[in-house]
Amino acid sequence: MSKYSKMVRLKIKRIEKGFSQGDLAEKVGATRQMISAYECGMYFPRREMLDRIAQALDCEIKDIV
Repeated sequence: MSKYSKMVRLKIKRIEKGFSQGDLAEKVGATRQMISAYECGMYFPRREMLDRIAQALDCEIKDIV
């Protein structure tokens, strides 16, 4: 089990917006692998990355964590 909880809401919001992991990664300056790692709980994004992800998904951080 990962030391971080899975970011299920991130995945749901990304899919609702019609983005692939690659699309979101490109918008926030990350790799597809990092987005995947966030979604499955391998890593938790830093605040700066959370801000970029929320902005790209047009939501607040609380909507994705």
